[in-house]
Amino acid sequence: MAVQYGLRTRDASGVVTLDTTVTPIRSLKMMTVTGNGEFDQYFSIPEIQASSFVVVDTLEDRGEFTYSPAAWYSAGSLQLRQPLTSTWQVLILSSGADAPGTAGTYGIRARNNNILTQIDAVNRALTIRYNGQFQIGQQSGTINLWADINFPAPITTYERPLVFLNAADYMMVGNFSVKGSPGNWTGFRLRAYPYPQHGSAWTSFMTIRWFCSSYQAGAVETGAYGARVRDANGVLLFATTMNITSLSGQPASNSFVQAGTSLPGAGGANAPSQQMPWTGSYDDYVLANALFSCTNVVQTNQPIRANFGGWWPGNRSILQMYCENGSGINPLTANGRTLFAARPMRSL
Repeated sequence: MAVQYGLRTRDASGVVTLDTTVTPIRSLKMMTVTGNGEFDQYFSIPEIQASSFVVVDTLEDRGEFTYSPAAWYSAGSLQLRQPLTSTWQVLILSSGADAPGTAGTYGIRARNNNILTQIDAVNRALTIRYNGQFQIGQQSGTINLWADINFPAPITTYERPLVFLNAADYMMVGNFSVKGSPGNWTGFRLRAYPYPQHGSAWTSFMTIRWFCSSYQAGAVETGAYGARVRDANGVLLFATTMNITSLSGQPASNSFVQAGTSLPGAGGANAPSQQMPWTGSYDDYVLANALFSCTNVVQTNQPIRANFGGWWPGNRSILQMYCENGSGINPLTANGRTLFAARPMRSL
């Protein structure tokens, strides 16, 4: 076994609670941008590096019609399509290998070959606050198309928490939204989209596991084993009793491509098929924010279009998405530049 540099902590039962040889997701910068009404708008953001990944999210709760703009990014630049005049949340994230340290901050820094783990007031670790499981879809004539999940207590960050989804097997969901408002996020909702074209699995309930992550530190048990990080004012930033959201894979391509068979709709409409290579692992969760929210195409009499998708039965090599298209022509493209795969650092 190769020598491993870094830091590892365990709880009283010997379970590893922090391992800096595992790549955590951490924050480089959280900011907002405001649209000026143009069709395409570009923002100069120097903090976006070649290996960064960016999540563009809404700060509003419009129920099932909550939408986010299509987003593309490259080093130093962010492009939003039809941002309207709304304010959008931009999270610039890092797997830890590319970001310089910030002088004068309190915290932990450990390097193991190319993995840099740094947790401080600027480079905050994304930790899991809540998790659970639900069933959605239809089975034996019973239909339950909507899931409405409430957190045990509100998350009080300004930015929306990030919700990750996994499934026992088949999953096709959309109309995702986080309930609440900045400083008071109370849960999330989404809709099932089972289709006969996906085989016999569409007649069974989808069993979906989820966890919710944020940069807000949770409660810490008194006397717990491990390490804690506080800022210069003594505010708790992180404790090893918290479960870190770890990066398990970025998409294998930068965007979805038109591939696969479209789903038919009423009156000549359809939902074009888009696909992206996925990780192949049933342990990986997909970020629901933005990806499964609606798209606003503005110019039409039906501007809000649903993005929905997930995984086919027995297949985790492809992330499958569809976007409703009322006319059957000029298909929209799923917003694939703001997603990534993650998993808990330790079992939920």
